[in-house]
Amino acid sequence: MNVSIFALFFAALAHEQLPFNVDATENVAAEFPGAPRVQSFSFAQWKGRWVIIGGRAAGYHSVGGGPAEFLKTDANRDVWVIDTTVHPARSYHAPLDSLPANLTAVKDQWAATGQLYFQDGAKLYIAGGYGQDHAGKWVTFPVISQADLPSLIDGVVAGKLPAASITFAKTPLVESTGGELIKLSDGYFYLVMGHAFQGSYTAFEGQSEHDGEEASQKYLNEIRKLKISDAHGKLEVTLADRFADEMEFHRRDLNVAPILSPSGLGLAAYGGVFTPETQLNYTKPVYLFPDSKPAVDTNFEQKMNTYACAKLLLYDKTASIMYTTLFGGISRYSWDAGAGQFVENAKIGTKVSPVYLDGLQWSDEISTIERTMTPGREATKEMVHPKLLPAYMGTDAVFIPSPELTRAYAGTDILDLETFGGNRTFVGYVYGGIRASPHRFPYTKGAPAYNAGTVPTQPSDLILKVYVEPHPTGSSAKP
Repeated sequence: MNVSIFALFFAALAHEQLPFNVDATENVAAEFPGAPRVQSFSFAQWKGRWVIIGGRAAGYHSVGGGPAEFLKTDANRDVWVIDTTVHPARSYHAPLDSLPANLTAVKDQWAATGQLYFQDGAKLYIAGGYGQDHAGKWVTFPVISQADLPSLIDGVVAGKLPAASITFAKTPLVESTGGELIKLSDGYFYLVMGHAFQGSYTAFEGQSEHDGEEASQKYLNEIRKLKISDAHGKLEVTLADRFADEMEFHRRDLNVAPILSPSGLGLAAYGGVFTPETQLNYTKPVYLFPDSKPAVDTNFEQKMNTYACAKLLLYDKTASIMYTTLFGGISRYSWDAGAGQFVENAKIGTKVSPVYLDGLQWSDEISTIERTMTPGREATKEMVHPKLLPAYMGTDAVFIPSPELTRAYAGTDILDLETFGGNRTFVGYVYGGIRASPHRFPYTKGAPAYNAGTVPTQPSDLILKVYVEPHPTGSSAKP
């Protein structure tokens, strides 16, 4: 009986209505000829130019018998600039090999995947990441680099990376991959979770995913508060504080985003993997505001899109509500619109079983986490939008907000929902990431699923325009 009540409770939440729908069905890749197909990269935009550094020009690394390595041949070894101020957009790139020897550490790091990055005005910071260094060794890089975007863009357009626009430092404080980096209004950077993976992934599988001589991994299990400064052309990183939690902060490949409240700017950490006991995703969000300790939301369990994916951020100042919309990715649940309830994905077998489903399936759905931020009345809900993505995509992709829209907080990607005026509004693009084909012939949702780790994947060939549209009068309350 308790299970039924629990299911009905979450079904009721999913039936509640958002003040808007999200539509990401329009593919406009043809308007971006020559744009790279990459996933798990660092991103910035400056005056209509998109900057892409690192990541992989391949799909998901396979496990359970498939090729598991993050090969150097699959690495994105160019810095890309996409000029969206012209139509169609123009793409430029410059090879990392054009960097001088004194920037070898940057050359290695900028070809990594799973980097942590943050754009602070005209500066792009990149921390950590995993890949092969110049000696061919697989490492998580203890490197943080900073690029001046205007001069970097000018250099890439000219075909060569300008060394003078780049500074870096080496420190174990930033040795992470699969975490995220964010700066808050107190001037500090927060390095949020992730793990440090050393060695070959194939070797790690050969060690039954236990630490050994050839490969090891260590979850950070913490959030680090860092002071990052540029002193005479050299970065300096110092630890101001650290917040550890071996139970709730044992996460990587999560979604971290700024959130707004009446008291100011903070961060939220959603989802992430893997829970040690069940090898599934985390469900409780973590919130952190300056001059406070992290708080785990024990009154909410996230169902949908719990792996790193593209995210749209909206804030309603009048209602003090933060909306974090997640595009696809990997999900523990799917949404059954006909039944009006979440459906738990099957978890069957092991990596050596004839049928192996790990419970974390590729998603083609768009979900929104609604967080009421009014002090004393905080509450979290999750809803699913009626329109699907055109493919199983969104994993390790980015959402690129339109620079023309008003920000609810200057210097962030949080859009001011109240300025939309109840109109259908173009808000940005979903770019990059992984596109998966999780079902066997005839490739429909009713067809048998591929075993986990054997799903055909590729870097996404889609670039989606995203619209926010109000609910029409008399529309259904179902999301």
